[in-house]
Amino acid sequence: MVCQGDRAMIPKFNLQAWLETATDTECRAKAKEFAVRCSNIEAPLELLEMVVARGWIVLPEHGVKHLEYKKMKPSQRRYVLELVARIKSDKWWSKRLRTLAIRAAEARAYSYGIGMGKDQAYVSPWNLERMVIRAQQGAVAMAEAVAISPDGEVIDMADVLAGSMANGKNKRTELIVRTKGMAERAQELGYRAYAITLTAPGCYHRCTSVGEKPHLKLILNKKWNGYSQQQTASYLTKCWAQCRTQFSKAEIDFMGLRTLEPHKDGTPHWHLIFFVKPQNASEALKIIRDKFLQAEPNEKNAQTVRVKIDPIKPRKGQDMVYAAVAYAIAYIAKNIDGYKVDGDTEAGMDAISGAQRATVWARILGRRQFQMFGTAPVTPYRESRRVRKDAETLLEKLIALDKEPAIVEAAKGLIDGNLQPCITEAMKAMRSGRADVLAPLTALRDLHLDGQIVCPTRILGSAWDAADKGDFRAYMVAMENDPLELVKREQINGYGEVVAVICGVKSKRGQVLTHKEGWTVQWGAKSKARLGKTCPAQKGPFKGVSHIEYSQHEVAEMKRAQKQKQEAVFLGVAFAAEAKRKRRERAKPSTLGHVALTVSCTLNQSLNDKGIKREEAPPNLSERARLNAQKYGAQAYLDAKNKN
Repeated sequence: MVCQGDRAMIPKFNLQAWLETATDTECRAKAKEFAVRCSNIEAPLELLEMVVARGWIVLPEHGVKHLEYKKMKPSQRRYVLELVARIKSDKWWSKRLRTLAIRAAEARAYSYGIGMGKDQAYVSPWNLERMVIRAQQGAVAMAEAVAISPDGEVIDMADVLAGSMANGKNKRTELIVRTKGMAERAQELGYRAYAITLTAPGCYHRCTSVGEKPHLKLILNKKWNGYSQQQTASYLTKCWAQCRTQFSKAEIDFMGLRTLEPHKDGTPHWHLIFFVKPQNASEALKIIRDKFLQAEPNEKNAQTVRVKIDPIKPRKGQDMVYAAVAYAIAYIAKNIDGYKVDGDTEAGMDAISGAQRATVWARILGRRQFQMFGTAPVTPYRESRRVRKDAETLLEKLIALDKEPAIVEAAKGLIDGNLQPCITEAMKAMRSGRADVLAPLTALRDLHLDGQIVCPTRILGSAWDAADKGDFRAYMVAMENDPLELVKREQINGYGEVVAVICGVKSKRGQVLTHKEGWTVQWGAKSKARLGKTCPAQKGPFKGVSHIEYSQHEVAEMKRAQKQKQEAVFLGVAFAAEAKRKRRERAKPSTLGHVALTVSCTLNQSLNDKGIKREEAPPNLSERARLNAQKYGAQAYLDAKNKN
């Protein structure tokens, strides 16, 4: 038996120190331990206080400094509610701990100066190996998995991955296409192009270089103030946000591409391709220079090193588009797969190895490597490219070959997205007993209702046509005149929350669905098939759409129940806080603790019933307890009280 004094001598678990040396296997084991300990606590407030007190969750990182309802902003309340729903899940803890562990290990290596130079450029060797192993494990899992549609269509998940933006080749190609289209549009508008390099002050850099090129040598920077790579990336983002604010106030139109890449020691810096009108160029460049030099402006070589601005001038026989795209391709390929790049001069190694290390560095950091600004949104562009006009082509062939006027009229209507001619002709065929005409008309109607007859040119317009051809310049123009919007469907995620997922695109003429419902993913299906076993389908989101379909009434009821659960959590937080204040004042014990317990019990009950039961409260309670018990469920209150 451990006495009170011995318990005080037991060292407290330090999560941050543990994360710096934790492996992925240890993180998974610790995640299960955390989830079990959280599951043993029913009251939401007590659960949050426990994880915060133990240091498992650091609320100030998300702007939440307390658990008082009245002092929380809406975004903070939303974060706390999401946290309550997640901290009992071992999968959520596993993902979180593995992410924090690799970042903590990399931050420690960065502070020691590990991950610099030719042999260890950008990232520490053990974290590089760790990420390579993760990628290999993911590739094996994807190779053994299949996706199955409700119609029985089977697709290898490896093929799905190869056709997505997770494939480096696809990502590089799309970025180049978008950059080319943006440059063409900028040239049409008469913009000027600039190549800009932005670097943080010297105190953000762990290492500094000494000597002369090409014999530069890296040494630890004595002026380093302990800033992490995350803090450096946040500093650059903050300065750029200030620039955009000033651009908006000055009504300066601009567009461009931002690339995030590491220095030799792993410190983040930016490369920009910046397009701006000639009359606004000097003012815009001055804003950029002022904002990125406002910290330590008198630092040595700050004016020439921290902000480098060079106009992109095409060579003889070239135009601005060619020059800008050529400049962008080098940075895009260098940070994705090293395709046709001579070598990584920053790291001093071959292009493929340098690109691998740069990609791992960005994934550990959790930051986007590439981001376009001032252009049309890319998500409708990608969703539009999912749509094909095969059905439209078939209908046009049907019109040309079929001699039956009824079928021709129905096909013409479907090309325009109008089902009425098909219905009208089907009614005529039914009255006249023309079964030979009614059958194909019924088939056309069913195909249209199933969403298999899609005429994107007439429904989505020129924006779809440009996206289908890969012409990003025309897509930008079309989005200015006839924009596309995303179609979203509400569904329930794994934590019981109503979320919206993308399922298609729409214009003012209609919408086209790009995601089918009912897909299931079978993990390990191929290996189990080789062993003669069956693998139950894991039903869940596939291509952004859940397998579960809910009616509008069901979604409304779920939203209502979710809102009640949120109110219950915050009322419990507010009541418990008031009870604590009264206890400190040595007042008479109140029923607020029972009310908080009532709220927590009702919250759990609502999770099971998808709603909160409203029952009459017993008459022997105090007025406040009676009202709250009546609001949140009298039986839950009595059950909780009897347990005590």
